[in-house]
Amino acid sequence: MARFAILFVCLAAFIYGCSAAADCQGTVGKFKYDLQPLNKAMGGGENSCKDGQGNTYFYVPCGVSTQNCKTPQDQAPAVCQRDTRQPPDTNDCGSTLQATWSARKAPATEEQGFLLNFAGGAENRQINIEYICDPTGTGLGEFAANIPTEEPILHYHLKWTTKYACPTGGDGDGDSDGGGDGDGGDGDGLAISGGWIFIIILSGLFFLYFVFGAIFMIWRKEARGLDIIPNKDFWFALPGLVIAGHIFVWRKARGLCGVQYESV
Repeated sequence: MARFAILFVCLAAFIYGCSAAADCQGTVGKFKYDLQPLNKAMGGGENSCKDGQGNTYFYVPCGVSTQNCKTPQDQAPAVCQRDTRQPPDTNDCGSTLQATWSARKAPATEEQGFLLNFAGGAENRQINIEYICDPTGTGLGEFAANIPTEEPILHYHLKWTTKYACPTGGDGDGDSDGGGDGDGGDGDGLAISGGWIFIIILSGLFFLYFVFGAIFMIWRKEARGLDIIPNKDFWFALPGLVIAGHIFVWRKARGLCGVQYESV
């Protein structure tokens, strides 16, 4: 059973990695988009831009920001904001696990780019990046703050004009479903995100793990009561381990801030 628990954890990690692709590939209307070529052109590096207030935004396509803005609720920030305070604060503006794709506003058409939206940032921050297709562009194109950059409050807007924002597939002749032009409608903006897919699959795996684990314990081990829970000792000890881990991190953080450890 212990080997099964380890296999379960590895499988969950694999599904997490697959779900992360939601911020890299998407479909808007009849057109497919892929940001992997842009990521390769950047060499896996991170791009940045400033808004009119002097705040800096850091973003890497198909990946997690390397800035120090992770939170307990989001370990995969898509865009980090460094504000103008002294010393500056870094804020998680949206999670790669809550990425959705939608059409740009009219009069832009579906084949002229897309909006990549990230929700789930710190204090309910969210951000969208308007990718604008420029088939004649060179290099990485222009990454900049959109105008307005923040509207409403804690909702941020950036834009990236680049040849890598052009469709990689789809029907571009607009001969079905009313044509390929217009305002693009809602597109796939309502599609379920990779983060939710991960949560749903992980919940299903948890259910199967406990159901088949309980059957195994009853049938092979002749267990009864709480003993039918697979790896019972591990699951009963887990809350205490989590609490101990949080206490350790909290004390370590206080020590880094110049606060002495409390005596035990």
